[in-house]
Amino acid sequence: MAQPIVSWRNSTHTQEITGPFDYGVIDADDKSPIYIFNVWNNYNGATDVSKMEDCTITTRDMSGGTGDTVGNEVEVVKNNWFHVQVDSLGETDIDEESSRVGKDFSKPIGTTGTTKKDHSGANYTTPIKPGVKEILGVNNNGNPVDAAGNYVTLSIQCEVPLNASSGRQLFKKRISYRFV
Repeated sequence: MAQPIVSWRNSTHTQEITGPFDYGVIDADDKSPIYIFNVWNNYNGATDVSKMEDCTITTRDMSGGTGDTVGNEVEVVKNNWFHVQVDSLGETDIDEESSRVGKDFSKPIGTTGTTKKDHSGANYTTPIKPGVKEILGVNNNGNPVDAAGNYVTLSIQCEVPLNASSGRQLFKKRISYRFV
């Protein structure tokens, strides 16, 4: 089966986010606004692809490292400034330590949603539910209500400590998964 087709979409699923996302200027000892992202596997896909298994999210520096390389320190990663709440699992922990990600933490992601899988020619659908830490890859119509097993919804916020260095920091949000 084909590998997963991962795409990040905005909070309403209407636009794909393809370039770097700008969290803007965040003052020391402050938090960014909460940004909501939908991470899809096989958005509006006509054929099935592999499901994403053992899914987690964290942050990494632009080289894929943990932000603590001498000469390439990235505080946002090294010091675990980001919080991720998995809305598609009903979480409400964005202000808790359990939501922190970065060098020292990654967070399991998934969904309790189901996808209505179309059966061509048979004119019926079967609801399919992903397992724990999975995102389905089955064909779908791209409608969030019909394809809730094919995406996760994440609320993401940056919490900048008082002792933060000034200046722009470049980093990646990284979703790790495996597939068969």
